Amino acid sequence: MPQATERMQRTAADRIAWLVALAVLVFMAVFGFQAMRWSLAGGWQWLWMLVGLPFFGVFSVLSVLAVVTRLRERRRVRVTLENMSLERGEGFRVSEPLELRLRATVPVAPEGERTAAPEHIAMRLVRRFMLDAADGTRSLVEECCDEAIAPREDARAGRVVYACELRAKPANGDEAAQWSVELREAADGASEPLLVAALRRLPPR
Repeated sequence: MPQATERMQRTAADRIAWLVALAVLVFMAVFGFQAMRWSLAGGWQWLWMLVGLPFFGVFSVLSVLAVVTRLRERRRVRVTLENMSLERGEGFRVSEPLELRLRATVPVAPEGERTAAPEHIAMRLVRRFMLDAADGTRSLVEECCDEAIAPREDARAGRVVYACELRAKPANGDEAAQWSVELREAADGASEPLLVAALRRLPPR
């Protein structure tokens, strides 16, 4: 599934602690600058330069690095699911709606990352059958009979549900065809399916 990055979300306590640390660094840099000014008075006060120059140089650099690092601090966002379970009933009948419901969980993110569930999932009803060519050869044909985009529904903390209906129209060779459902991340239809589940075709009513 696609990945992205986002700004780190910090608590109020983290922000206050960072501001205090930055204030200390800036204060030390200002002190070093002031010490260099005192050394310009001449006489024994030139000794202030021995203190002011390293203080100003080191703490100025540390202050700038602290600000730049904070502004560039980002974390990776992984769009992923686990423990996927597809509810599809005992089977399906051609020309009748097939209700699908995917239940899944969002895995716990490691430190420095955030995990999220896809906003939508594409569900496809796929039919596979053997096609006889004029020269006597046979080839396996795979076609999408129906497709729907299932939006995300938050069931409870860490769990999500995707639900939709699919319907197949009658076609020649349905009796010998193999049916399945493919689930893909809707934003990236060219990727490998998240889940492939076989379907059992029920006789007409």
